[in-house]
Amino acid sequence: MGITTEEFFQNVYNVMFSPKDFFENENVNSSLRLAIGVIAAMTVVNKFAFALAGNSINGWSFIFSLIWGVIFSVIMWFIIALFFEYMAKIFDRGGHIVKLLYLSAFAAIPSLFFAPLNLLKQIGEFGYVLSVISGCLLYLWIFILYAYAVKNTYKITLARAFMLIFLPIISSILAIYQIAGFYHKMWYIFSI
Repeated sequence: MGITTEEFFQNVYNVMFSPKDFFENENVNSSLRLAIGVIAAMTVVNKFAFALAGNSINGWSFIFSLIWGVIFSVIMWFIIALFFEYMAKIFDRGGHIVKLLYLSAFAAIPSLFFAPLNLLKQIGEFGYVLSVISGCLLYLWIFILYAYAVKNTYKITLARAFMLIFLPIISSILAIYQIAGFYHKMWYIFSI
C-alpha cells in the first residue's frame, strides 16, 4: 500500500495550483512514512539553499546541523499536529492524526520557496525588501493551506480551522504580555 511517483507529483501539483482538489479529496492515501519524507526533504533542500547563499558549508558542522535540522523539523511538525489532534479530541473529532500529518506535510511544500527568497536578499536593498514581503505572503499561503488541512481532517468549517490555528498564537502573545507586565511591575516595585 503506497503511493506511486506519479500520484506523489500530482499531489504536489495540486497543493501548489489546485489546493481545493487535494485537500477535499476523500480518498487520500495517508502515508506517515511519505509525510515524514516530505518534511525531511524540504528541510534538507532549504538547509542546502540557505548554506549556499551564505557560503557556510563547513564539512562536519554542516552535516551535524543538517541532521539535527531534520530531526527538529520532524519533531516540531509532529508536536504541532499532536496539539491539533488533542484539541479535536476535546470536541469529539479526534482520531485522525495520520491524515493530519499527511495533509500538513503537503501543506508545508510551499516552504521550498524560502530558499530562493533568501537569495533575493543578496542583491541589495530592493531584493531584501522584496524578499521580506514575499516571505510574509509565503507564510500566509502556508497558513491557509494548513487551515485547509485541519478543515478537511476534522470536518470543520474553514473559519473554525483558522480559529483553531490562531488559538495558540493568541495564547502565546497574551502569555508574553502577561509575563512582561509582571516583570515590569516587579522592576518598578524594587526600584523604589
